[in-house]
Amino acid sequence: MDELSVIGLTLALLFIGFARCRQEDECVAALRLKALTLAVLVEYAVLVAGTLTCYEFVYLNFVVYNMFTVLVAFVLLFHGFVWLWRKGRITVSARMWLLPPAYGRIGWLLAAPFAAVCLCVLFSQDFGLSWLDEAGVTGLTIALLLISFSRERQEDEYIAALRTRALVWAVYVSYTILIVGTASIYGEAYLYFFFSNLFTLPIVFILKFRWLMHQLNKEGGSHDK
Repeated sequence: MDELSVIGLTLALLFIGFARCRQEDECVAALRLKALTLAVLVEYAVLVAGTLTCYEFVYLNFVVYNMFTVLVAFVLLFHGFVWLWRKGRITVSARMWLLPPAYGRIGWLLAAPFAAVCLCVLFSQDFGLSWLDEAGVTGLTIALLLISFSRERQEDEYIAALRTRALVWAVYVSYTILIVGTASIYGEAYLYFFFSNLFTLPIVFILKFRWLMHQLNKEGGSHDK
């Protein structure tokens, strides 16, 4: 029942969140990106808050429930944004909730040491009991968010489209891995898999987005298509 409920709820939320609207245009795509960006920020803000305040088995339960936060938040935000937009209560702005480029460099500097801390804690016997897990999870989360949501030097609509593609792709990959792991891994090994998968979404997004940017730069930046 645990496996069926996790897999079933994950698929249901993915179908609801990423089903195409009847009239899918650039405005809806912009609202989708904003909703998904905010949903990811909400999930990892909740993760940091829970990491700093929950302990032992309460923390394990918190992490399990929090794995659906990004999908639930995205579904609610996206459909709420679309409804408000169609009612004329909000406008689609070209501006994104992005940080200045300098924050991305700070994120890269923080990522390596905090990733090392997380790996040390993950392979130790004190996971969930040591202050190191709080420092590692909090630090790595902040570092990955700084990298993911820092503005490019030249941020335009085409790069926003690349962000949307990379972010949606990262969500698919992250939850596909979750479904496969839930169906095939059991016992204590599942806990290690589960905690390792906490950062799959931002890591995959960073890799995919940087690859798309590399391809764009390789083509000479000619993206006015």
